[in-house]
This record gives sequence, C-alpha cells and structure tokens, in this order.
Amino acid sequence: MSVTTEEPDIRRLVRTRPEHELLLACARTRVGPEEQGSIGALAAQALDWEYLFRLAKRHSVLPLLYWQLNASAPEVVPPAQLERLRAKFRDNAARNLYLTGELERIITLFKASGVAVLPYKGPALAAAAYGNISLRRFVDLDILISKADVPLAKELLLSRGLLPAPPLSPAQERILLRAQHNLPFSRDGGRLLVELHWEIAAKQFAPASFGRSFGGELETVKLLHLEVESLSPEDLLLSLCVHGTKHLWERLAWICDIAELIRSRPNLDWPRLSERASRLRAGRMLNLGLRLAHDLLDAPLPDEVERGVAADGVAAGLASDVMARLFDGCEYSPAGLLRHINFNLRARRDWRDKARYLSFIFAPTDGDLRLLDLPARLCFVYYLLRPFRLLLKGGDAG
Repeated sequence: MSVTTEEPDIRRLVRTRPEHELLLACARTRVGPEEQGSIGALAAQALDWEYLFRLAKRHSVLPLLYWQLNASAPEVVPPAQLERLRAKFRDNAARNLYLTGELERIITLFKASGVAVLPYKGPALAAAAYGNISLRRFVDLDILISKADVPLAKELLLSRGLLPAPPLSPAQERILLRAQHNLPFSRDGGRLLVELHWEIAAKQFAPASFGRSFGGELETVKLLHLEVESLSPEDLLLSLCVHGTKHLWERLAWICDIAELIRSRPNLDWPRLSERASRLRAGRMLNLGLRLAHDLLDAPLPDEVERGVAADGVAAGLASDVMARLFDGCEYSPAGLLRHINFNLRARRDWRDKARYLSFIFAPTDGDLRLLDLPARLCFVYYLLRPFRLLLKGGDAG
C-alpha cells in the first residue's frame, strides 16, 4: 500500500540522476540482499562521484553512504572515491566519540548537582535509532532540562569552560529565556557546541513539551559507558518532526532520523503518538515527517497510519516541495524568508496556530541580541528591530 498517489512523480524526480537513487538506497543503516544488489548495480554505472560526494555532504549522510557502499559494492566503487569516503567516515566517528564522551561528562556533572537532564538528538538519537553512534553526523550536543534549572545548568557549563555563544548580558538572557527555547554555549573555538534546551521549540512555534518534568515518558539509552534517560520513542519522533518542519526538511539526514527510529521501534505506540500530536497541535508536522520517511526511505507504517497520512492533502503538497529542493543540486541554497513563512503556515491547520507562528517569527533570537547590547530599560527595541533584520537577511525565519 502506498502512502501517496504521487509515487510515480516522486520516483521520476529521484531518477533524474542515478546519483540520487544511489544516495537514497544507501541512506539507511540496514539493507537486505535485494537492496544490496540494487546498490551494486547503481554504483557500477558511470556516476559523477564528485556530485554524489557533495550531495551526501550537503545532506549530512556521508557516513551512511560509505557504510552501505563498503558493505554492498566496494569492488565497483573507484578506489580513490571509496578511500575518500572512508576517511570522512573515520573523521566523523572520531568526532562523535569525542562529543559523546563530553556529553557523558556533562550529564554526570548535572546529575551530581541535582539537575535532571535528558540528552536530545546527537549521540542519544544515534544510539537509540541507528544503533551505532558512528552512522549519524552531529555537530553539537542538545540537552533538555527544566527551565527552573537553567541558571544552575549555566554555571555548571561555565565550570567546564563553556561560554555563552554569543555572550549575553543579564537583560538579553532574560529576553531569550522568555522568547526562545534554548541557550547555546561553545568551547575550544567552536569545536564543542552545547545547546541548553528548556523546550523542544519555542511555544509560539509548537506548544510541545517533552520529558519527565513535563509529564512525558522516558526510555533508557546506552551511550559509551553510561546509560542515560532520554525521550520515549513516540516523543522523540514527534519532536524530530517539529524540528524538521521548522527547518523545511532541508537535510535528508533529518528524514533518515525518522525512518531509522521507526525501523528500530517495531512496537511504537502509534495511537499514543497520534493523540499526542493532535493535542500538541503538531498533527500535520507528524504527517509530513512520516510521509517523507515512507516515500523516500521506505519507512514501514501501519495501514491505519498510512491511511491517515494519505488523507492529509496539504502534507502531500508540502512533501512534494521538500523533495524537489532535496535534489536541486549538490550546493545548499538557504530558503528565503517568504518560503519559510509560507511553508510553516501551511504546516498548521487553523488560523490560531498560524497566528501563533507569525508571532514567533517576530520574537528576538540570539542573532538579534548579538547585534546590540541594550540596557534593560530599552530591551523592547529588540522587538522593534526584529522585522527589519528579517527583511535584511531574508533567510530562516527561526
């Protein structure tokens, strides 16, 4: 059963180049004998390997591309290209080990200080969904805590040499705590990046709260040497759909996350997931993520879920927009402001959610605060300047 009547159009889009087909065939952790044969046949064609490499890099799936080519068809890949992919795979694996070790140290420090912490995305997602932290690329560590613990958590990160990025005055920090959902920190010239979250997304973007302090269920995930609590599979999947929608699903890696999580959790509680998405007003975001994962990466969906996703015609149109941009070349071109606004308005079902989103895009971000250090009595000026900065940069409305 197909989740969409547009399957032939999707396949035609992918088949405009064999490199697209090969990338999708490799963008998964496990394949069967038939899929291995397809990968070998595609890799044996006269491919533009430079284009394929750059496209995989754009979409943050170089580790998966190497993993499947090396397992399925190493003999038909040009040796220089296979070695290039192997070197990138090793670099990513080494960096992921370093970041995972740092995450374990931060979690241990937080727990010892009485701060309840849930790792979100990054190593926890790689371990939970991919089963191997080397197979997913991540560049920062996302940590979910209670908003009440932000001051103490900040002091703990400072004790490990992590500094706010950008540095914020107390007045600016209060604005960010009120208007957004995370504080970024960095160390070692940006080699280590940590985002301290008190929400998955700003409430104006999606009123979705997760984790123990918000009444959500948890599961245990094994990192390197530490077992940690993280989001339940249902909450994690929904949060990933919210994140992907916010950023227009511009990376294939984000769709891989959805597909791998579904494959790794055959006992996913689909009724609970659907009910939670509806209650948190993120049903269309969920439908969009599921459609993309199914249509592009063959993620299995129960029949009832397929029917529900297929009934959402707006999600189908959004998915077509996403897929067209995924394969528009190997160089990333940021979507403009109007595209972001139009896409995210369509991702919401009623006028109240659309109005809430419009209020979100006019809330100051850390980028806005970086431009000016205003005294507390003039902090309202950040809200006045935000529309002008949006028009000037013409990019991501988030």
